[in-house]
Amino acid sequence: MGKTKLQNDFVMLRDHCIIIRRDYNTYNDLFFSGSDDLLIKAASTFFNDIAEIMQRDWILQVCKLVDPAVTKRKGTVLENISIDLINSQLENEGLMCQEISCISDALIEYGKKIVPARNKRLAHLDRDHQISRNVLGATTEEELEVFLENIQKYCDAVGRAIGLGPLDFTDSSCPGDVHDLLRVLRDYYKDA
Repeated sequence: MGKTKLQNDFVMLRDHCIIIRRDYNTYNDLFFSGSDDLLIKAASTFFNDIAEIMQRDWILQVCKLVDPAVTKRKGTVLENISIDLINSQLENEGLMCQEISCISDALIEYGKKIVPARNKRLAHLDRDHQISRNVLGATTEEELEVFLENIQKYCDAVGRAIGLGPLDFTDSSCPGDVHDLLRVLRDYYKDA
């Protein structure tokens, strides 16, 4: 038996959540690991640029999760791989449950807080918001941690509901990752 559309769409969404988590882990390991002096010695401008790029990309990638299920462009309906799309398919298949619904609501609420940053600063350079310099998309550290827990819980709950099972993606360490970069830099500056 082949995979259903729901399973295929969910795998794409889960893969996207894995990327979001990996990028969060990389950002934290790079910029909140006590390596500030090392990064400044190595290439302060470069690492500052990387931090800004990662912050902008985080907003864009998280907002994709909370996009509507479909978008209409020039009379064509396009599906967005998003929580809404997966949830509508779960509903159609009679697989939606209270757990998935509650986690979805929490994820969407988090997304609503950062969507203005995407819409007014990243996807479009809204003049009034550029001039005002008001902070858009701010969340607390606690809200961020809950969001990260919820993308894992959502993916696990949906995975179980559609027969694919859970998949822990909280740890993203692998050869050639940020830890290896920091190790090389430490070794270089230790010997220099």
